[in-house]
Amino acid sequence: MIDVYKGMNEPQREAIAHVDGPLLVVAGAGSGKTRVITHRIANLIQLGNRPDRILAITFTNKAAGEMQDRVHRLLGLKTPWITTFHSAGLRLLKIESHRLGFQHPFTVMDEEEQRKKFKRIYKELKLDTKVIDPRKVQWRISHWKNQLTKIDQVVASDDTDEWAKQCHVRYAEICKEECVVDFDDLLIMPVRMFEADEQLRQKYVERFPYILVDEYQDTNKAQYRLIQLLGAHRNICATGDPDQAIYGWRGADIENILNFEKDFSGCKVVLLEENYRSTKAILRAAQGVVSHNEKRKDKTIRTSNEEGKPLMVLAVDDEMDESFAIAAAIERMYKEGQKLSDIAVFYRTNAQSRVLEDGMRRRGLPYRIVGGTRFYDRREVKDLLAYLKLLINPRDRDSFERIANIPKRGIGEKSLEALYQIADDETVGPLEVLESTDLLERVAVGRNSNPMRDLSRAWRLVRALPLSNPTACVRGVIELVNLEEHYRATEDSGEAQERIANVREVITAAEQYHEASPEGGLAGFLELVSLVTEPDLAKERSRADQITLMTLHSAKGLEFPVVFITGCEDGVLPLKRMGETADLEEERRLMYVGITRAMKHLYLSRARCRMQYGQTFRNQPSQFLDEIPSDCFQGKDATGRHAVPEASKPMSARYRNVAQAMRSGALMKGSDLKRGGDSEAHVLEDDPHLPGERVVHSIFGRGAVVAMKGPREGRSIIIDFDQHGRKELQMSFTAGKLSCE
Repeated sequence: MIDVYKGMNEPQREAIAHVDGPLLVVAGAGSGKTRVITHRIANLIQLGNRPDRILAITFTNKAAGEMQDRVHRLLGLKTPWITTFHSAGLRLLKIESHRLGFQHPFTVMDEEEQRKKFKRIYKELKLDTKVIDPRKVQWRISHWKNQLTKIDQVVASDDTDEWAKQCHVRYAEICKEECVVDFDDLLIMPVRMFEADEQLRQKYVERFPYILVDEYQDTNKAQYRLIQLLGAHRNICATGDPDQAIYGWRGADIENILNFEKDFSGCKVVLLEENYRSTKAILRAAQGVVSHNEKRKDKTIRTSNEEGKPLMVLAVDDEMDESFAIAAAIERMYKEGQKLSDIAVFYRTNAQSRVLEDGMRRRGLPYRIVGGTRFYDRREVKDLLAYLKLLINPRDRDSFERIANIPKRGIGEKSLEALYQIADDETVGPLEVLESTDLLERVAVGRNSNPMRDLSRAWRLVRALPLSNPTACVRGVIELVNLEEHYRATEDSGEAQERIANVREVITAAEQYHEASPEGGLAGFLELVSLVTEPDLAKERSRADQITLMTLHSAKGLEFPVVFITGCEDGVLPLKRMGETADLEEERRLMYVGITRAMKHLYLSRARCRMQYGQTFRNQPSQFLDEIPSDCFQGKDATGRHAVPEASKPMSARYRNVAQAMRSGALMKGSDLKRGGDSEAHVLEDDPHLPGERVVHSIFGRGAVVAMKGPREGRSIIIDFDQHGRKELQMSFTAGKLSCE
């Protein structure tokens, strides 16, 4: 027996000790929520409950994996069902697959495969993609499904609704014909099964007498309904924080957690308010912001940590100044011994990252962006996965279409249409046509049959691979269809090597899966791949010493010793000011999430002007800055605004940075010089100083570089000195006299 209460504070102990009846744990940021959940699971098991009768659900594979590891370390036993909503749904559908009406084992589509299906449907129904984008129709259908809205209940309010209703019917038919489901179905199908079959529902109510749901504030209607259906015994523990509900835009409903006590009367509520992550100053700032929201559970996060450094506001002229100021601050920290991997820069939208990246590159600072193309979305990886999916489900037409000309075989669109027509006539899949000599001959009539025969021969080799061994399947596909040679023949050497390295990495992934789950086979490996999401990959990419750049949404659940929150301006953060209280409250929660990621140091940057969509706008400071108590900052300036550290003030009186100099014509891009433009003022790669940089001269004192001028021989520098005004100096005479500030 382990002591599950060791090291816990009183509210944590209370949450762990509660056994029967509904429990709501309102867990503030950094309050040890995951530790409480895992120790609560351990306590239930030590009280005599079988591990496999406990269902714990969270939102990411990373979080589920961490919980599994912690419970295993605590007890050394087989872990309960600790999984995500989608993984749980998939597992239930696999167990009850005979109820789904599929003729073959089903596979899970990714987003690209869904898009292809909607393109096919548009073509069949003769709908014009230029009138309404298929992605918009796809999103509308997904929204209906997650809201549990049946198609016959939809009252069309616009043309998109009308088209979506038409497409939905055909989409459902195609999914049934091809034995495929989408991500939404992993939630919707179990809900529909339980609603239609009371005996089946009761079976799983008894199967899982204890249910724990993490991040309950992020649940949508379908997830909420699934928990209601399984939780008739009322032994439900919901853990979450309304102040961190930031996914309303994708269907999450904050009312689910706010109404938990109404849904489960007699519910016990435990508040976890002790923060173990941040300083007092940072927590006061977070509390000051979020306390302005109305839709929340009243709580006050506190800490026994030190007061810590005051928050710093970087007030600059524009977005280029912002990037330079942040990069300069990070470089200074690095020189003082701060690890780059301890530093994160957050932004509201992905569009803000470009200029921030530019600032990092100019300083030579290594960085990573969380949210780039993830591994399993890369083209070459998807090519390989398409072959593997067909081994499990030979009727998966989208996967077939992807591999038909990988490697290039010269199979044309008309040949594919003929193949599909025969497949439809015979009610078989396209690969079954290729495996039949008679049907293959019908496809070849009047056409060059060699390309289709080549594909048939390749498939006959691939289909013989052992499905019980995912490593052998992956390696076999790569070798049998000559994937590596295909990329060497179609890409330049650098690109080819990168693609080859990626397909080889799939071998490693398959092998790691096979070692961990020897009984899972290829089907299990593909299920794992289909459920991998960006938060899971972030952990793997975080090992190198590099700065992390990410959106505020991506930052949820993470922590860093040093955090920069950029774009603290009305119109940027908060993003919208349209009079919608719900929108503004969600933006405020997003700010709260960003602030509470910081452990030791927090910087908030704002620009007076910002270029968006090709236009420059003058922005007011974010109202969220005014909601932060003044004692969290270093002080206030003469205007009553929060003071700006000296090092972060605008770097030049006239040309604040390279971008402004370019716009004013005082500085030209290298591409302009190559076109024969005016070379009076420009930057060379080996220039020791850049426009906007602060410098110190032994005679004239401090100033800011305006421009570099002239050819390499006879080069001069123009500096706007604080005390002596603008001067143009010959670089040859500044040796030993001029240095960076």
